[in-house]
Amino acid sequence: MAAQFESLWQPIIILLEIPIDIGGALLLLWLFGGTINVMAAIGIVVMSGVIINDSILKIHTINLLRKKGRSMEEAIKEGGKLRLKPILMTSLTTILALTPFLFISGLGAELQKPLALTVIGGMLIGTFISLYFIPLMYYQLSRK
Repeated sequence: MAAQFESLWQPIIILLEIPIDIGGALLLLWLFGGTINVMAAIGIVVMSGVIINDSILKIHTINLLRKKGRSMEEAIKEGGKLRLKPILMTSLTTILALTPFLFISGLGAELQKPLALTVIGGMLIGTFISLYFIPLMYYQLSRK
């Protein structure tokens, strides 16, 4: 990522999001009485990949707008407007697709439930982090 962004601090902003997202995933897993197992770990990896991709695209869009001559504030606002719908659509489709796994019973339900819980919990927190925390950190770190 450092080579893609030609910067060291922009990938750090993105990587700071991972512990927060994992916390959201483990919180939902704990609230529903799930256990940490291999399927939960796979869910964390999947969730991290999707959320990190959203943040990479958002920072990339902001960088492109800044290269076109926009001020930092304008680039952050415009980048947020341009990426709002794709980020929300990605998150909502993932969350809604996995929601039925929380309420099913039967063969394999106990196996799929921790995966669904970790992905849903991480995506709920990660969506808001991608929309608000990433631009805020970009603004704070790029001013200095």
